[in-house]
Amino acid sequence: MDIRLIASDVDGTILPRGGVISERTIAAVHACKARGIDYVIASGRWYVSAKVIADALRLTEGVMIIANGGAVVDIAGNILREWVMPRPQAERAYRLLRQAPVMVNAFVRNAGYRVNTRAYHTPPKGLGDYLGGEYRMVNDDVSQFERFGLEDVYKLEAYGDDPETLARLKGELEREGYSVTSAYHTNIEIMGLESGKGTALRWLLQERGLSREQCAAFGDNLNDQTLLEAAGCAVAMGNAIPQLKRVASLVARDCEQDGEAEILEAIAESKEIIHAAHRIV
Repeated sequence: MDIRLIASDVDGTILPRGGVISERTIAAVHACKARGIDYVIASGRWYVSAKVIADALRLTEGVMIIANGGAVVDIAGNILREWVMPRPQAERAYRLLRQAPVMVNAFVRNAGYRVNTRAYHTPPKGLGDYLGGEYRMVNDDVSQFERFGLEDVYKLEAYGDDPETLARLKGELEREGYSVTSAYHTNIEIMGLESGKGTALRWLLQERGLSREQCAAFGDNLNDQTLLEAAGCAVAMGNAIPQLKRVASLVARDCEQDGEAEILEAIAESKEIIHAAHRIV
């Protein structure tokens, strides 16, 4: 298999929830890069917190897919391509979300806005870093949210403590024509139907003149499904949700067991990657 580009989710894929990226993973990423294989972060994170991961991986050049495919940017944050929701579409989703007891987040170019933070009491480990930290968000300013946070939106999110509320919102939004995924069990992430990590990856492959067979993708949650579907080699982590494992070509070890690193090492050494996953496929 001639892999020339690797696209990888972050949280739950190379970064254990509330943990750190291992030195083994960092070394495996650079072993692939030394072979001329691009390594692309493909995260639900916006630029601020995705850059933290690029720095942890010691990446000084290249591109990242951010905000669930809302944009492709270079390491410095320069935008190469964007997929945004028109304001009327964002406003319709926002009105629906505001009727429920959930925290609502909006990610736009260079900014993040959050309202109704009091509705979310039990954030999982690692979520603060995923969002970029409290100090990097505009919190509970409804006028700013509605003025700036609904203009050219990469994605909207709802966070809540009640799974039934989130499931109801997901169904209502899907019936209204939105793409709804999740990165945590306590959230849903809302985008237009033409957006997503898979859309961004397909665009990037076309820009690089690569086929899907020359791409490997890694993920663990629902918002990674289109990413895996866009790649010829689709790898779900051992800790991935069952739905993602069903669309994967391979299942790696758990994130905490350096499952991705094991497969990256095989790719860098031109070995059959099936052997790096055979114990748990």
